[in-house]
Amino acid sequence: MKLTMEPDLELYREIVENFHDGILLMNQDGNIVLVNKAMVKLSSLPREAYTGKNIRDIVDSGLFQKASVTLKALEEKQIVTDFQQYQNGVNVLVTAIPMFDDENRLSYMLSITHDITELIQMKKKVEEIEMLSAKYYSELLELRQQYSKRGIITANQQMNEMIELIHHIGQTDSIILLLGESGVGKDVLAREIHESSKRKDTGAFIKVNCGAIPKDLLESEFFGYDTGAFTGARKEGKQGLFEMADQGTLFLDEIGEFPLGLQAKLLRVLQDQQFTRVGGTKVIQANVRIVAATNRDLESMVAKGEFREDLYYRINVIPIQIPPLRERKEDIPLLIGHFLQNFNKEYDKNKLLSRSAIEILCDYDWPGNIRELSNIVERLVLITKNDVIEPNDLPIKKQMADVGLSKLLKKEQSGKNLFETVEINLIESMIQQEGSIRKAAKKLGVSHTTLIRKMKKHNLNGTLQ
Repeated sequence: MKLTMEPDLELYREIVENFHDGILLMNQDGNIVLVNKAMVKLSSLPREAYTGKNIRDIVDSGLFQKASVTLKALEEKQIVTDFQQYQNGVNVLVTAIPMFDDENRLSYMLSITHDITELIQMKKKVEEIEMLSAKYYSELLELRQQYSKRGIITANQQMNEMIELIHHIGQTDSIILLLGESGVGKDVLAREIHESSKRKDTGAFIKVNCGAIPKDLLESEFFGYDTGAFTGARKEGKQGLFEMADQGTLFLDEIGEFPLGLQAKLLRVLQDQQFTRVGGTKVIQANVRIVAATNRDLESMVAKGEFREDLYYRINVIPIQIPPLRERKEDIPLLIGHFLQNFNKEYDKNKLLSRSAIEILCDYDWPGNIRELSNIVERLVLITKNDVIEPNDLPIKKQMADVGLSKLLKKEQSGKNLFETVEINLIESMIQQEGSIRKAAKKLGVSHTTLIRKMKKHNLNGTLQ
């Protein structure tokens, strides 16, 4: 015996009436058949405004801030879902569902309206919290800044010791040779040397890039020329860089690019502090402090005959090796804050970096050093649409992936294939990062015993200690 239950229409009406979402039912012509109290509440229209009306009448009343979802579904005879805002400011998500009879003819249109005002408000609050978080984090980085003077920003112990050395020897006239990769800030340190000396009050700080001056003009630029020295020369002659830097500091950037043929004359000036202009006979005295800098291996150049040995020893009195940015990671967030503040002020912006974006930048190796970091921050300030700069806005994702692989390969393992080399370096770096084998195993997604077994396989017993 089969039992059947007759549909309880009153029960269905009660369910629809008490449904949390707004319900609107209309026939194939758009005439409203049913409206529940949730719809009345959401739209702020009385039930009478719907009774006996067509959906087009409701649209014409100006209820919606944009085209009606339900009307569009009626016209297209298919399901349509879209966001709408009522004139009372309520934001809703509307889904209009066409209902067809047995002959596939449109009979009714069911509209379900869900209030999303609270979700939008929550989203705005989350965005505000993220903004505040990024702002407070940037301020915290500024508070953590341990040293900031004339553009030198660092929290690195080696850099701070170097700055102390610069201040100590800045009072003397010894020649200083700054060594380091391109973009590490050699020019900033050279100026700091001048500013920490007595010469800051007696002479100028003159910077010259030895590789940027054409070789045929280099002698006249450095030592000047007298009247009629060559065709096109000024009648009154011209001072050279050594004369301009008298009683001050001459910064010879990229000294490794100085032509071999002129190095002897440069050596004589450094030794005797005197020279003659091009085309002249008068000996000119110049009391100049020399700071030189290069990113090249001068010792190797000397061995190849590309740089004079006597000049090398003359400028290598006090060599200072500046570490690259990848070796002083703690400086990266400080520099980011510094550049962000400068570029925001320059371009009248109010950009902030989220903490996750800063962490990605800190993990990058920065082959272009501080100069590359400055360029990246400037680009982000100019082209990022939102005020908070997120990881997706960063232009170095591909480089990050390349750097990640290079880190795993940079430590060569004798007698090991590529896969084993990557595995060994990954295990070592993860244990160092996490501080324990158990935590490293969890991070790697393997069991504690599996990781120990792999360590024993690669003779990494020392890491077990």
